[in-house]
Amino acid sequence: MIDLVVRKSPPPGVRRALRVALRGVMRHFGVEDKSVTVVLVGDRTIRQLKRETWGEDAVTDVLSFPTFVPGDPFVPPHLGDIVISLDTAARQAGARGHTLSREMSLLASHGLTHLVGFDHPHAEGLGFEEGATGEGWQPFHAAWQAAQAELASLADPVR
Repeated sequence: MIDLVVRKSPPPGVRRALRVALRGVMRHFGVEDKSVTVVLVGDRTIRQLKRETWGEDAVTDVLSFPTFVPGDPFVPPHLGDIVISLDTAARQAGARGHTLSREMSLLASHGLTHLVGFDHPHAEGLGFEEGATGEGWQPFHAAWQAAQAELASLADPVR
């Protein structure tokens, strides 16, 4: 189950794309019987969360808050929360030349990959979309491929 909490409303189509992409990623990781919450916020809220949680006073695109410690044999019914800044996602989508639905789906995929226990190295200023590579990034790339495959099934594909 994907619970969407909207504190900042996205344009039409974004909610559907998020749900479809996350469904594919959850199936990919074998957690389709679990639930996840996605919270859509603005830059001010995500900046405050990052400051309170990590002590960094900066805006970011996505934060993940897992409900369990990776490696624990008991995986609870709720995997955790993914918080996405619509403001940052919109800027990134524009800079990358694709839709907000695609960017939000990418960020949700990235956040869910963290929730199931994967982490990645920081890539000298490169993010996932800019081509960060290496073994630590493979689960994130595979999750995004699963999301894209699911999104391709939409009548109006996300580009």
